[in-house]
Amino acid sequence: MYAVTNRIKVQSGHGHEMEEVFGKRGGVENEPGFKSFELWRLDAEEDHEEYLVVTRWESKEDFKNWTQSDSFKQAHAGPPPSYILGPGQLANFDVKLSTEKS
Repeated sequence: MYAVTNRIKVQSGHGHEMEEVFGKRGGVENEPGFKSFELWRLDAEEDHEEYLVVTRWESKEDFKNWTQSDSFKQAHAGPPPSYILGPGQLANFDVKLSTEKS
């Protein structure tokens, strides 16, 4: 399994807008190899809000293929909203161990 995170900082008071945008995302769940999506909000008091976008894929190739897809290009078209503080910080992981409740 392959996991990708994107750490995004948002101006205080605009987190709900970020959540709405990701709640309306479309297409990724239909991509070959897609396993899951989660949006995590940092539980901390700061001068900004911080989110971690987490996607899981069957393989690195499946993730790479998604980044070349029309759904990816549509989701990332245009400039980011003004409440986003700088570029996101991407990190890619090979998942070595994973346990889920059966």
